[in-house]
Amino acid sequence: MSIVKTNKVWNGMNVVEETDTTLGTIKIYSKGGSSSGNLLASSAADGSWKLNNEPEFRKGFNNAQKTQGKQTLTQAEFEKLFMQSGVPEFNKDRANVLNDPKNYSSNKSYLQFVKSFSSSGTPNVIDPNAGQQNNSKGKTVSSPNQNQNNQTKHSSTPNPNAINIPGYGTGGTQAVLRYPLDRIPDLGYDYVTFSAYEYTAGAFTSRTGANRVGTPMERITFPILPNIEESNGVEWGQDKLNEIQRLAAGVATETIGAENVGEALTNLIDGTKGAIDELLSSNPGMRDAIIAHFAGQAVGANILGRRSGAVLNPNLELLFKGPQLRTFNFNFRLRPRYEKESDMCKDIIRAFKRNMHPQRSTGELFLKTPNIFKINYYFNDGRGHPFMNRLKPCALTNFKVNYTPDNNYMTYPDGGMTGYDLNLSFSEIVPVYADQINSEGGTSF
Repeated sequence: MSIVKTNKVWNGMNVVEETDTTLGTIKIYSKGGSSSGNLLASSAADGSWKLNNEPEFRKGFNNAQKTQGKQTLTQAEFEKLFMQSGVPEFNKDRANVLNDPKNYSSNKSYLQFVKSFSSSGTPNVIDPNAGQQNNSKGKTVSSPNQNQNNQTKHSSTPNPNAINIPGYGTGGTQAVLRYPLDRIPDLGYDYVTFSAYEYTAGAFTSRTGANRVGTPMERITFPILPNIEESNGVEWGQDKLNEIQRLAAGVATETIGAENVGEALTNLIDGTKGAIDELLSSNPGMRDAIIAHFAGQAVGANILGRRSGAVLNPNLELLFKGPQLRTFNFNFRLRPRYEKESDMCKDIIRAFKRNMHPQRSTGELFLKTPNIFKINYYFNDGRGHPFMNRLKPCALTNFKVNYTPDNNYMTYPDGGMTGYDLNLSFSEIVPVYADQINSEGGTSF
């Protein structure tokens, strides 16, 4: 049994929360000096609540109300307030404890227990394996992470084109990391997740990038901050085709099907000569200009321009060349307030570094592709955000950490930094296509 105690102020009343990370229960005690007092209320793992000592709980609450100059509550009023306001808040506090990998003896225990809590209907708990979050009523909320796992299972099928090169791996875990510890994800904040996956090679084509997604690794969660931008672009370029080139292109097209290479070359030369003769005969007044053009081509000078002050019409046109890969930048300010949050910030920084760098093969003859990320935005009820953009799998191309933000070097007594500024640059590994943008402005990948 592992109990995590947390001091809390609820509507001005000091209480102690005791969360059991093996049973998924939470108990609320009165504050008795530096330790827990009497049991006031409790909740089982399934989210059902019980007022164990309503008179004392209400008495302490009303005393706090009087101190603040507020009206005291009757038994019925207090029970209603507790169920409508207290229970959701205490459920969030419990979930923050249960969702924190540091509150377990090992990562294996964390994965095992939290999966159990998710199945039991513990409110706001996130299943680290399936990537789904229970809502405030303990019901599993469908989310884009569910699609991620479906894609992962699909991509786990061995690809016949893949070449397996043994390597040292990343040394990573499947931990769920987040900042800040006591704020997200819950029902009050929109958030963004960065889920790392092993890169799967061996696919010659990919429209969505899903078949590049392999075994899931760390998932990192931050609140959505300002300056979230999306930039779309495609590559266009200038193209020229003058009349002589057009005639030559026509001849080349006609001779391309010749069976014999020598015959094809002969037909191309003869055809080009004939096309030029036809051009000269059909434009007798331009004969000297055309001859000057070819003379210039032969000596590498603009003879036509020098003699006539003109050039061949290039028929300039802007033509499509290909798609561009989208890039995304994120900035986060981490300001840890206590030891566990400081350790969490350190783990988050290490996770990003570990997943973005290449992996060495056994013997170090090759370097293997770094892990890739799936980035998802979530609304405050756990759903995929209905108005934010969606991203295909991305590579973390640049990661910058400022250990001395605000131009100050400051540490806590244990050496932990008082703040970090993170700058992350991602690039999608495959482009977006028109058919993947649906009629409502969303995306189908």
